[in-house]
Amino acid sequence: MKDSITAIYCRLSKEDVDKDFGKTVSESIKNQKTMLEEYARERRWAVYDFYIDEDFSGSDRNRPEFNRLITDSLLGRFNIVLCKKQARFARDIEYVEKYIHGLFSERQIRFVAVLDNIDTGAVSRSARKASQINSLVDEWYLSDLSENIIASLTTKRRNAEFIGSWAPYGYKKDPENKNSLIIDREAAKIVSEVFSQYRSGVGIKEITRELNTRNIPNPLLYKQLKGEKINPNPGKLTGTRYLWSPSTVSAILHNRTYIGDLVQGKYRKASYKSNKLLRVPKEDWIVIPHCLERIVDRDMWNEVQKSLNSGSRVAMTKNSRSLLAGVVFCSECGSKLVSSGGRSGSKRVSYLCCSGNKRSKDICPGVRIEASRLEYLILSRINALSADYFDEVYLSPQIDPSRLRSCSKPSQLESRLHALQSQSSVLDRKKEILYSDRLEGIISQEQYMEFKAKLEQESEALLLEEQTMRAEISSLVKKTSKTADGNDFLESFQFPSVLSREMVTHLIESVHVHKRRKDEPQEITINWNF
Repeated sequence: MKDSITAIYCRLSKEDVDKDFGKTVSESIKNQKTMLEEYARERRWAVYDFYIDEDFSGSDRNRPEFNRLITDSLLGRFNIVLCKKQARFARDIEYVEKYIHGLFSERQIRFVAVLDNIDTGAVSRSARKASQINSLVDEWYLSDLSENIIASLTTKRRNAEFIGSWAPYGYKKDPENKNSLIIDREAAKIVSEVFSQYRSGVGIKEITRELNTRNIPNPLLYKQLKGEKINPNPGKLTGTRYLWSPSTVSAILHNRTYIGDLVQGKYRKASYKSNKLLRVPKEDWIVIPHCLERIVDRDMWNEVQKSLNSGSRVAMTKNSRSLLAGVVFCSECGSKLVSSGGRSGSKRVSYLCCSGNKRSKDICPGVRIEASRLEYLILSRINALSADYFDEVYLSPQIDPSRLRSCSKPSQLESRLHALQSQSSVLDRKKEILYSDRLEGIISQEQYMEFKAKLEQESEALLLEEQTMRAEISSLVKKTSKTADGNDFLESFQFPSVLSREMVTHLIESVHVHKRRKDEPQEITINWNF
């Protein structure tokens, strides 16, 4: 009999969590562990490790312990996964098929769900059918639960109950009713100032700079200082994340909440399986007017909205705004350059300006460049590169049809990979025989441990070689594809007369604009994708 090394997985969802005070692990998790540990002991299965996710739904694809279990399964650290019920492992049909009937089957890992009487290592084929039926029932459960939650939240919104995680800046949740908003006087004062200044003619950039100069905490920092647990987007953790930005000020000026109208339902989840949010058409928003204490009177609001919608901002062509979006940075502070209007003599011009400087002059002395000039400089560099890249002497060794004949190498590697897999199967068989010899007393415990250690070393070496082989095959396939398409790719950008977004996306990683020094040309650094 093959060594039975078991991984025990336990999960407690947010819905059924019931924690004991002063204890880090809930009673339900303890019950699962106790039951599964006893189940494994009765069958003389050795427990490799416990994988425990608390406060996670069965449809959550970011469960830390679940992901650790999958990683360890790929490393071959156990050959049985034991759960109380299949729903503890996953309520998602896709995950059940992907892991229980896909990965685990390929890796010869046995999945056992005790209360569901599911055992993929059983001789009968009914285990797979039972597992699939259970996953379908779980999927229906999640779908129905999602629809019920959406209906409940919609009812709350229509009843003027606030259901957001955090109150809008200027308000706070009523301590006696979490679905009710009351004014936060300290933050509301800043909101009133923003509206008053904008109505008096102060621009959004100037308001932003003044708030940062006065060291007024932006809404994110303010809520954190008040003790609210808000985790900023990890992809946006920069040195400027706690400063006011023009977009934050603009969002406040557009927010109807400040005139007492509760506006909710602006976004919806793509599905109960996804955390992606989709915008809801404005006509479908749920708006309950005059249900909150207002911070700004309606006359001021109307004046501000009229000014915001007057089109006073400098108009720029769609091309100049989108061509270099997201790739141009300030070399002084690292912030992105963003579109801004300006004048050059008597004509209006589109500039790219440092967003850090827009927030606060203390962050960056300011870098800017005329958008059309930067586009011209980039286009000139691409044409200069074309002259080098399309020289016959250069191109002939770079894109040579004879190189494509190396396509046979992936198939050779695949043959070697199959051989490695066969060797792994032989080692598994040896382990089975060794274990049988130990049980029958043919060899001693010491001999068993010695032989087992050697076999495991061989298995690890084979696994490492197999992983390396897979990576090399993948790399060769990609390289071959890239080489085959290289000529067409380069020719599509040969001596362009107009800069396009496609060129920027394919050829450029980033552009860094330096501050212009007196009597010197402005330095531009381009990092290419090749």
